[in-house]
Amino acid sequence: MKSTFKKISVLSLVCVLMLSLAGCSLFDSKAKVYSRYVTSLLDINYKNVSKDYMTLTGVSQKDAEAVYVANMDYQAHNLMNYYGVKEVDDGTILSEFYYLAQSIFANAKYEVTDVKEDKSTDSYIVEVTVYPLDTLETTYDDVVAYIEKFNAQVEDGDFNNTTEVDYETEFAEGIIEILKGTTANPGYMDPVVLEVPIKLSNDYYYFEDEDFLKIDSNILFIRENDGSALPETSDDNTEEAVEDTEAAAE
Repeated sequence: MKSTFKKISVLSLVCVLMLSLAGCSLFDSKAKVYSRYVTSLLDINYKNVSKDYMTLTGVSQKDAEAVYVANMDYQAHNLMNYYGVKEVDDGTILSEFYYLAQSIFANAKYEVTDVKEDKSTDSYIVEVTVYPLDTLETTYDDVVAYIEKFNAQVEDGDFNNTTEVDYETEFAEGIIEILKGTTANPGYMDPVVLEVPIKLSNDYYYFEDEDFLKIDSNILFIRENDGSALPETSDDNTEEAVEDTEAAAE
């Protein structure tokens, strides 16, 4: 096998599967319902907390679980892409990154800090404060050092007689070990305040995919980089499921 260098890539935005299902009627004020709705949608996607999400949208436990599984799967793929890990085995590497994603995003921190009403239009804006996880930032230097060491081994020919699966697995496990060391005591960057307009459509309310992705892009802090800290090389071994979630309007 011809081994190639590894580098950190820019992490792309994650597309999260959400379900377009009707919800049930509630007796809370609109402001409170919208606050609960936004919080419940984040809770199911990142923490697999489903009770309020199920109440507001009327989905089953199985469907709620599917939202969480889909998000973790996308997060796992994006982490692999960020670190240049390829899916070359029977799914073992992806599974390890899936469990890593679960550990990282279980620490996601956010809260609804205000709900604003425009009485002239009977519309609402939910203010969400996100505290971005610093997992990738605090481990950046360690990861760079690990990749440089790994690349040095590539240059020395240490992996010339290694299968692609073993090569990618060894590289992936080193990255995973570094990241896992941060999950027990997560840290956070400065809070980011975002506004989420609630949309009304007949008997339903929802917020736009782009607003969800805006929140998602701030859950995990990612420094912008062009990979210049590491050697760039081609890889000779290489070979959207976004839907609106709606709940019943009062």
